[in-house]
Amino acid sequence: MSPSTPAASWTGMLAAATAHDINNLTHSLSIADVAEWAACVEDCVEPLRKLGVRLRTLAAACETEGSTRLDDACADAMTEVDPDGARVVRAAPPAGGSIVRGTDAAVRTAIASLLEHALAASPTGATIGLAVRDAQAGVAVVEIAAPEATGLGAIAVERLDTLLDTTLRDLRGDFSLVLAGAIADAVGGTVTLASSPESGLVLALHLAVA
Repeated sequence: MSPSTPAASWTGMLAAATAHDINNLTHSLSIADVAEWAACVEDCVEPLRKLGVRLRTLAAACETEGSTRLDDACADAMTEVDPDGARVVRAAPPAGGSIVRGTDAAVRTAIASLLEHALAASPTGATIGLAVRDAQAGVAVVEIAAPEATGLGAIAVERLDTLLDTTLRDLRGDFSLVLAGAIADAVGGTVTLASSPESGLVLALHLAVA
């Protein structure tokens, strides 16, 4: 695993992505008709609650040593993002399973965030795949493939922080993507991204084996 990007870089990107989400919610409230105000506020409560929970998860990931069973974290993330099991297809996990660095909440949230991004980048109803690769050189990999997400064009596999500094600067406001990268960095891992018209979008969460 290559060295992680300095924490200050992720802090800045996360602050920008959080501000983007809050601004969107504020804009929704500001344009609501008075008669629709109560319903609009109610619609905004859940996104704000989720935002707060995920930011607290990141804060704890930075401060707490922990480990988690990767198979369990994948299962929990899939239940959170795709409770009906209609859109995320999981490949059979490797025998034995891996225990990786990071709290249960941190690893689950990083995987869920990447799943959310892949689903949002795919056409309505399209399925995405999740697979856990055998640990090699002390690293386990969760790969999320969205074969119908082709909007990014051709991008060779690269670290997410590098891409957000260059090719994909426009995605700095995508909270789910930036949060996953920040959590991975906090637990000593990293996120990579690749895209092509043939294979679609492939996100990979690389985590150190505990």
